[in-house]
Amino acid sequence: MRFSETYGITRTDDDDWFDPLLLADTNLCVDPFMIYDDADDFWAQAHDDMIDFFVMVLKMVKAAKGNKKSPSWGKAKSLLLFPEPDEFCLGVTEGSPRGAGSGKGLQEPMLRSASIAVQHNIESVEHVEELVLFQEGMGLDRISDMVCNILKSYFIQYTQNVARCHSVKMERIRVRHSSWDNQNAKWRDEVVELPRNPYTGSAVLLVPGRFLRALLTVNVDDFWDWAWRQEPEALRANFNYDLAWRVPAAMKAKMASQNPELVKTFMRECETHEKVPYDIENDPLLRTSTYELGTALATDNPLSFTPAKPDEFHKFIEALVAAYAHGIEQSDAWRLLWDKNKFRPESACQSLFRFAAAQYCRANKIDLTSEANAGRGPVDFKFVQNWDARALIEMKLANNSKFWHGLNKQTVQYLKSEDLRYALFVCICFEDDHFDREFQREVRDLAAATSVEFNVSIKPMFIDARRKQSASKVK
Repeated sequence: MRFSETYGITRTDDDDWFDPLLLADTNLCVDPFMIYDDADDFWAQAHDDMIDFFVMVLKMVKAAKGNKKSPSWGKAKSLLLFPEPDEFCLGVTEGSPRGAGSGKGLQEPMLRSASIAVQHNIESVEHVEELVLFQEGMGLDRISDMVCNILKSYFIQYTQNVARCHSVKMERIRVRHSSWDNQNAKWRDEVVELPRNPYTGSAVLLVPGRFLRALLTVNVDDFWDWAWRQEPEALRANFNYDLAWRVPAAMKAKMASQNPELVKTFMRECETHEKVPYDIENDPLLRTSTYELGTALATDNPLSFTPAKPDEFHKFIEALVAAYAHGIEQSDAWRLLWDKNKFRPESACQSLFRFAAAQYCRANKIDLTSEANAGRGPVDFKFVQNWDARALIEMKLANNSKFWHGLNKQTVQYLKSEDLRYALFVCICFEDDHFDREFQREVRDLAAATSVEFNVSIKPMFIDARRKQSASKVK
């Protein structure tokens, strides 16, 4: 359910907050550049405070003078620990909002970036992205997590205002990294009044929808493309690459770290560009509406079978996938998996299925447990009656380059990890080639051979997601 459903809120035109799903992450990120561009004084101050945070870190790194055992280095390291902020229910994996990340994935890259900045006598930055460009592998989910941690005190105030406006019940909840102390250079964990997420037990924090994007405004690839146009001769001489698009991420980060003034120039140019938040209402990438669409698909395509005892569970799982397939194949639901003349990515197909499956399970009093990586991997079902009946569903696009690996390697590994014996391997087929007898025979044969080799049961199922003619045109 969404936050508004859970707390019975009727939204008005004054409600600018994104209405998050509380039972699963939404595949969007908080873009720091959107906060920088905001006209509201409250958020302008928030961005200034975010910059103050990194000034504090740079001071600690400078004071350490390269000594990683010094107290100053230790403080900088602890400040750059950004735990996954599950209160926001945002993240690129679309899995459970109860993430298991420790936040250490950003710690070392940001320390290296701060060290590079200090070596160039940089003691302040205008945008956090300046430091981000110095290191490879700092994806949009990590940067979003970083922003949500640093500005959590602002999001707490914002959420409290929304809650008071709509008379939403708040509870005293302990929030990790609720704020930070500039004077003592450390994080604070505090007990604050906030709405509670009934699915995770943690607090709920809301974000203005205008801060959300599918991709960050600034990324290393855009910087490289821009730099290649600005300084082509210098780049060719220094990096010995003839084709800009062949340069690996590590080399792009190295170029940025060696040219901090070029980074600043790029950032100033980015300030002049129009920045558009994600279109939450129309949802062009199928990121925000799969809950409602999946619910509608399940309602329009009821199950053909419901289980009465444990040994019928596998038949139920097959009926569940069959009902989803019926909606795609026999009604207009196939349109949901297409964006004009291009079919959608695997994650969109999986997300739609997960929410349709949730409705089927809820109607039959079956507990659906989605792993943290459910947006990209397994979906695990089990009976709430504690029956020993569980199954795995692995969904892959038939044109996925890792399709065969997913069938005979990945699915087997998931079964082993979860101590399961039964899996459905669901093939989403968008092209005619995937519906010829030879392809489907190869899939069934490999599934059978893999099942025998590993003493498991893997059953393939095929869903025809090809574009359909309208009923009036079918002769």
